[in-house]
Amino acid sequence: MLVKFLGTFTGLGNAEKLHKYFEEKKHGREEFEHNTSNSSNNSNSLEEETQGGQLEEHLLYGYLGIAEDLDRLDFNTKKWILVKSKKEIQELANAPVKTDDKSLNK
Repeated sequence: MLVKFLGTFTGLGNAEKLHKYFEEKKHGREEFEHNTSNSSNNSNSLEEETQGGQLEEHLLYGYLGIAEDLDRLDFNTKKWILVKSKKEIQELANAPVKTDDKSLNK
C-alpha cells in the first residue's frame, strides 16, 4: 500500500508524523525489512501475537520513502505521481515571491 501526501509543508509534516508513529510502535522500515526477509520463521509468532490483539496493528508498517524505493513502485504509480524531496519542499519556502511587474508600475 502506498500513501501519498501533498508536496507542501503540511504534506511533509503529515508524512513525518505517520513515519514517527510507526517508528515508535516498532513498525518502521527496519522492522519491516527484518520481518519480510525471514517471513517463513514469523508465521507462528504472528499467530501468537494476534491472539487477543488486533491483526491490523501487527500487519501495518510505515516509513518515509527514499530514492531507492522508487524502483519498487509499479509503472502506473510512477506515471501518475510526482515525487518531491524534503529539500525541494524547503527550498520552495525560501524562494523569492514573484510579483507581476505591471501591477507594481501603475
